[in-house]
Amino acid sequence: MDLASLEQDLRPLLPVVYLVIIGAVISLIFSLIDLFSVDRVLKLVRGHRAFVFIGREVHFGRLEIPPRSKGGFEVFYMETDIENPLSLVAFLVENYHETKKEEFLRRAESLMRSLKENGLIPRDMRIEDVDINSWAPPSLVSRKVYPSELKDLWMMISFVEYMSEEERRRRWKVLVDLYKRAFIHRVRRRVYNALSYVKDKLASTLTSTTGTLTGILPKDLQKAVQEAQTKAIGGIVGQTYDPLLENSIGRLVTVKVSDVEGEEKRYQGVLGEYSDKYIYVLDVDYRLQMVASVKDDDISAKPIVQFFGRKLSFKPHLSLIRGEKGGVIRNSSDRPIKVEKVVLGGDDKIKIDRVLFPGEEVSVDSLPSDFSIHYEIALESDVVWPRSRATVIGLGDYPPQVLASILSKMRI
Repeated sequence: MDLASLEQDLRPLLPVVYLVIIGAVISLIFSLIDLFSVDRVLKLVRGHRAFVFIGREVHFGRLEIPPRSKGGFEVFYMETDIENPLSLVAFLVENYHETKKEEFLRRAESLMRSLKENGLIPRDMRIEDVDINSWAPPSLVSRKVYPSELKDLWMMISFVEYMSEEERRRRWKVLVDLYKRAFIHRVRRRVYNALSYVKDKLASTLTSTTGTLTGILPKDLQKAVQEAQTKAIGGIVGQTYDPLLENSIGRLVTVKVSDVEGEEKRYQGVLGEYSDKYIYVLDVDYRLQMVASVKDDDISAKPIVQFFGRKLSFKPHLSLIRGEKGGVIRNSSDRPIKVEKVVLGGDDKIKIDRVLFPGEEVSVDSLPSDFSIHYEIALESDVVWPRSRATVIGLGDYPPQVLASILSKMRI
């Protein structure tokens, strides 16, 4: 067979070869774009320390959000909050004995110094005192939240009370910038929204174009191109523009939330940002659910969820004064609390549902020796809520131009 006849036989296959090459190039470009795409709300809290409420657990640490994680992220505990740190020291010591490399020993000694400085192990403890025990609980320095777990995510929240001075200054600057809405910020936002509009048009055009081009590609390649296209188009300029949220950036909003204890609540705060998956609301008085256990007049209180990475400690919020049969529950803290109910045992409970300001009290007719009090405390916070859990239902104050219009009509 000569070259001319071979070329004649292969000519019908050339369009397929070209389309395969085009499909591969498009997939590569979209994959490169996707490599740098991160949800725009998560970008604002990346590197921040926060409490992540997922299921019935709360994990505290530094948030790391890698690109292409499909919404997943990792919470790195602070060094002082490592779980079972001696197991990590033992692992490093064991590696030193096996390899004779000084690097492992140096890391173990450095970690032990830090643990001693933070009072987590005795100051007189030595490397030689660390037991290499295969049955000891393993160390844990982070919690990975996989995309499949996001359905259990309630929120990522930073309590102002537990921020460092640097974090508080940074937070205040963000709030000031939101309130002032400088000219350059407004221009940047309008450019961003214009790009979002262009992105939507581009997505529509590209979808129809690539749909035609990939129609004759192998099915596996068709699927890869379509998935890459969907991800990359969303990552070019962020998430879809939402006019009903856009006009609320930097304004007080009211948010309806499906909260961690299963109740529907409403919160107020300043809308900082939104995406198709999350909303970021600052300066929220978040109401944390607490349970105070009373046993022989001793009161111990803790949140209803289990904390990892940081064990929160609270000053006593309540005190009890017993009478002949019942008693008086008093707010002994310096902040308002809401007493919801007193659980006497089993299904036997007394509904209170009352806000007590400092020093105020409520009487309960009959109290056993052991019972529990369910109540809420309010903590100033910045919160990232999944949009599946929270909805901005409206503004909490009037925009100046709308207020002026309403007041002028009231004067007529």
